[in-house]
Amino acid sequence: MSKINDGIFQKACLVQLASSSWNGQKMLPNSVMESMGNSDWIKGRKHLINPELLSPIKTTIQKARHLLMKTALPFPMQGLFLVPKDSILDVDGHLELIKAEFWNKVDTFQDFYAEARDEAKQVLGDLFQESDYPADIRSKFRLEWRFLLLDIPSKASILPPEVYAREKDKFRSMMEEAQTMALSALREEFGDIIHSLVDKLNSPADGKPKAIKSNFMLKLADFLDSFQDRNIFNDEKLAELVEQSRAVLKTMRGGSLGYSLNYNEVLKQKVSNEMATLKDAIDAAIEEMPRRRIRMNDNENVSDPLLMAA
Repeated sequence: MSKINDGIFQKACLVQLASSSWNGQKMLPNSVMESMGNSDWIKGRKHLINPELLSPIKTTIQKARHLLMKTALPFPMQGLFLVPKDSILDVDGHLELIKAEFWNKVDTFQDFYAEARDEAKQVLGDLFQESDYPADIRSKFRLEWRFLLLDIPSKASILPPEVYAREKDKFRSMMEEAQTMALSALREEFGDIIHSLVDKLNSPADGKPKAIKSNFMLKLADFLDSFQDRNIFNDEKLAELVEQSRAVLKTMRGGSLGYSLNYNEVLKQKVSNEMATLKDAIDAAIEEMPRRRIRMNDNENVSDPLLMAA
């Protein structure tokens, strides 16, 4: 196995998030569309209930996905994320809280389901169809996840030698792509934070004292705190830039004003210059990353490496 693949799954685990929500919509029948014109040209859907009733549930699903995007790393298999080993318990705990929130919202929706269906019957009129509404509405929702290990079969497996060789090459190729995606994601995430901070420092103050809000700085602090765990591919260049930002952050924390740069133009200019230099270095680091290989169709893969429940 090539050097970049050594020990990756001693440092991280895959997590697969699966979710579903009743969409509360249905295509209008052709007979309705034909009354409006050519049904080959005109397509339409009807809302089966007020869509705002489903919004809280969909927001919670997005919350789960956002958690993984924030704490894990991308992976070149759809629906999978790389979670650093030391973050697994934390991620699992947060997902459990989100899951409880999700089902509470589903239960609330279920309580109003009959009333929402009655409202739709009045609004839709002749377009209302009782058969459009599931009797067991709760079964239309899902939020679950599982942790997985990824590996190729051993030489002692039942795979013929030529198939084993192909799977081994595919595994190596996928891990190379995983490394590229992970490194790029971390560099771009860090770059976005620094870009925003530089823009804030350089934006006109309109004659008012300029301060960096604490919640904005917490975003940078959260990245710095989680960086060591998430840097499973040992990006030395980014690690160096992260250390530089720690020094700048220490400067901003130094005075009694904490993160505030109010009333101190000298400090503000010093931090602004250092952050601008750091921004340029990050931009260069992002630019040097190889572009991700474009897949015309992910379904073209003949087979995937073996996935095993962790």
